[in-house]
Amino acid sequence: MLTEKWGIFSDAQAITGSGASDSSSTLDTEVAGSNIGGGTPIWLVVRVNTTFTCATSGTMYATLQNCATSNGTYLDMLRSATYTVGSLVKGLDVLTVPLTVDNLRYLKVLYTNAVGSGMTAGNFDAFLSLNAPRN
Repeated sequence: MLTEKWGIFSDAQAITGSGASDSSSTLDTEVAGSNIGGGTPIWLVVRVNTTFTCATSGTMYATLQNCATSNGTYLDMLRSATYTVGSLVKGLDVLTVPLTVDNLRYLKVLYTNAVGSGMTAGNFDAFLSLNAPRN
């Protein structure tokens, strides 16, 4: 049974430095050509767990990716807006969308520091939920 948080990609995962970081977990849907987003909506939630800080004016965005094989080339599916470090405060949902119907077998979240010298602190939670997003 799915509960509030299911399919956890990141649990207070620290994202510091420059460049991009994969979520700490990859979800294996166990089916090639999965359609886990069909029927009852499943929401992807990427939420700031700990406020971000940066030595300069950094920006960050999150991307849901999928792949047919666990070690293959992951492709972008859904991408958040780009957020400045000042807006990445605890509780902010940077990406909250219904999961698409057509998914390849493996799913992960990629966190990208788009501009700046790198984050010095900040954590993300990323998970799937049956509950509609909060406003």
